[in-house]
Formats: sequence, C-alpha cells, structure tokens
Amino acid sequence: MQSDPPESEFVFVVKLSKFCNLRCAYCYEHRELHVRDIMGEETLLHLFDDIDIFGDHLAARGVSPKFSFVWHGGEPLLLPRDYFKEIAGLQQAHIRKYSWRNSVQTNLFAIDRESLKFVSDAGWKLGVSIDFADGVRRNARRRESNASVMRAAEELRKSGAKFGAISVLGTHNAHLLAEAYDWVAEFADGWRILPAFEGGPEQNMASLRLPEDDVVRVFLEIFRRRANAKRHVRIAPLDDHIKWATLKIAGRKLACDAARDTLDNIFVVNVNGDVFTRPFAYDPDFRLGNICDASMIDMIASHAYRSCQSAITRRKTRNCTNCESVGFCDTSPMHEHGAVTGDADGGRCVVTWGAVRAIEREFLDAGIDSAVIASWARDHLALETSGA
Repeated sequence: MQSDPPESEFVFVVKLSKFCNLRCAYCYEHRELHVRDIMGEETLLHLFDDIDIFGDHLAARGVSPKFSFVWHGGEPLLLPRDYFKEIAGLQQAHIRKYSWRNSVQTNLFAIDRESLKFVSDAGWKLGVSIDFADGVRRNARRRESNASVMRAAEELRKSGAKFGAISVLGTHNAHLLAEAYDWVAEFADGWRILPAFEGGPEQNMASLRLPEDDVVRVFLEIFRRRANAKRHVRIAPLDDHIKWATLKIAGRKLACDAARDTLDNIFVVNVNGDVFTRPFAYDPDFRLGNICDASMIDMIASHAYRSCQSAITRRKTRNCTNCESVGFCDTSPMHEHGAVTGDADGGRCVVTWGAVRAIEREFLDAGIDSAVIASWARDHLALETSGA
C-alpha cells in the first residue's frame, strides 16, 4: 500500500502596510512606519490566483501542501474591516484545491475594533506583540503602550477570543520574562520569544541585544517557571530546544540530512509584491521576483532562489555538520534571522546550541532516567525520528 506524501505548510508573511501607530525601539521596519501605502487588490489577486498552481507543482514533487497567510505590517489592524472582508472573499474565489489558514500579528494598540471583530469571528489566528516592559514600545508621541496592550489582551481573552503572545527578548525585559509566564499561562494560548536581532535602529540595537549566554539563561528560567506552573503553554523556540535535548539524551536521531538542500517554506511578500525567503527578507541580492509578474514556480526555479538555498546550505555545513547535536536538531535555526553569531565570519548558533546543552543538563541533574526519556521520545516523537 502506497503511503500518502508528507504534508508541509507553506507560509506567506504578507506585509499589508508598513504604517504603524507604535515606534518600537527594535523594529526592523522603522524606516517605513510612516508610509500609508497598502497592498492593492491586484497584488492580492495575483497572490491567491497562484496558490493552486503552486500547490499542484509541490504535489508533483511529492509534497502534500497546505498554506498559511500571516497578515503583517506595520500594524495591519489599522486597516478597515472591509479590506479584510475583501481578502477573505478573494481567497474563497481563487483558492479552490488546497487548504489555507489566516493569522494576523497585531499590537492591539488603538486599532480598528471592527477589523479585530471580523478576523476574530472569522477564526483567524491572532498573535499579539507584548514585551511586558516599558521604554521600548511607544507611540509616535512617546506614550507608553505596554499597560494598554496588556489590558486590551486581557479583555480580548475574556471576550472568548484566543491569541498567542509574541515577545522580543532584550535587555529591557530579560529580568521580567520568567514571571511573565504566569500572565501568558492565564491569558494566552502560546508564546513566541524572539531575541532582539539586527534590523532596528543601530543605536537602539546596541543597547537592547543580550549576550547569547544571557539569552540561554532567560530560556532556562522560563523552562523552570513553566515546569512548576499549573498550566502548560507552548513556547517557541524553547519547545524545540527541549525536543532536541530529549532526542539527544535518548539517542534518537531525526531522519534528516543536516547539509541537504531544503525547499524553504516561509516567504515574505512586501507591500509592492516583492517576494523573499524569510532569512533574506528585503535583501535586494536575494529578491525572488514580484508576485504580480512572476509565478511562485518561476521564483523557486530562479537563480536568486538557488542563491538562497546555497547560502543556507553553506551555513548548515559550517555550523551543523560538526555540532554535537547534529541529527537531533532539525537545522531549522539556520533559517532564522540572527540565529548565527558572526555569520559572515563563520560563527555558530550559540543560543540554540547552548539552550539544548543547558536543558540536557537540567534533565540529567534532576535525576530523570535516560530510559524514561527514551521511552517518551519513542512514544511521542517516533514519527519524526529515524530510529537510529
């Protein structure tokens, strides 16, 4: 009996507008936050009209695709409800063969409440940016947003809507995030923590970025806090660190080749329709094309896309093939912004490497029997491992 092809999600992070009502100190869009241009109907139409064709191409390559649209900005929920209704209508009319889902990343600060109601009622996933600290997320008039956003998020949860929290980790909140887990566990359904990386104003980033050892320390503090909490909430990338540490202790390697060419599954679509892979967003040397005049099939066959793949493969070869976690980590950190320290000079992914080692020590120092961990890995991760 022939098995079904593996299912993979392909994600389009779509910049609807760069305009925003906040001026976060680390924002990589800081040069365009005043620009009110929005993605036009023609660009959206080209994007959606290409999905079924792209899906057929992926299916022919042995992949069972599903699609995800992450509506991003700027602040997307400053746009009116009718704009999101138009998006939903165009999707229904033009994506007929493959499943898709929508999500919106928002700061919940003085947004269009009708737009929020529409996307929430429509079942779109919400990601709410909250840093749990003052001093870095102010509006154009320098007004602090943290307390207002937290109140709005609490009201949103009490209304029955669900959301995930997204926090940028830096010097401004490193001392707060472990305790913030209790708030996340009460109000949110997940948490993504992003260490501050290059892209924001240079003078701000110099003061906000934490040394890698401190990032690992904060992740370990949150790991311990959650272990003793009443409610367990998913945390990215911490849950991956735990998974890889567990597999390492159990000796169960993932069925993947660290240096393989990998079809990147996350694309950034700029307001004007320019398309990039996630690790190289906005880099003109790695621009794949424009969705209005090139298909996704053409773009992933382009020289620019091959250059993206080659750069990631070189990064994996340099950082992963001789790593003690090779075969246990799935190499996905190599696709992340800021994952590799001193990338141009041959650095390594210090945070992931350090976090996996720290969590491995945490398990072993706690006296957890490696056979118990191996059994857990076999029962819960067996489908993703090679059994080696």
